[in-house]
Amino acid sequence: MTDERLAAAALAEIAALHRFFVAWFTGRCPKSRASFARVADALAADFVQIDPAGRERRRGPLLAALSAAHGSRAGEPFAIRIVRPRIRLVRRGLALATYEERQRSGGATTRRRSSALFAPAASAPGGVAWLHLQETWIAPPAG
Repeated sequence: MTDERLAAAALAEIAALHRFFVAWFTGRCPKSRASFARVADALAADFVQIDPAGRERRRGPLLAALSAAHGSRAGEPFAIRIVRPRIRLVRRGLALATYEERQRSGGATTRRRSSALFAPAASAPGGVAWLHLQETWIAPPAG
C-alpha cells in the first residue's frame, strides 16, 4: 500500500468506525456477531487504548465493554462528530492520525483529542488496523 493510500484509508477508517459506534450504541444495527465484527476486525490483536482518564485497555476487555454497550444510547439523541482529522506522519508502513471527537448525548457534549496509529491489514474492514489509540479530554463530562 502506498503512503497516500495508507493515509486515505486511515482517515476513512476513523470516520467509518465512529459511524458504526453510533449505530451500535443506539441499537440501530443488530446485536450480532456479524455486526460486531466491524469493530473486532478493525482492532489489531495487540491493540491498546489509553482512554481520556489515562487508563490502558487492551483489545479483549475493550471489545467486551463495547459489546455490552449495544443499545446503551437507544431512545436518546446520540451523535459522534469527527473534527479536523489529519495524518501527522506516514512512515515504514504506519500512519499516525489525529482528530477531535465530539460526542453529544442527552443534551451534553464532550470533546476529546485523539491520536491513532494504523497499519495496513487486508482482513480489516477498511484495509487498515487500529494499533494504538490515545485519547485526551478537551471538554470532559460534567461532574
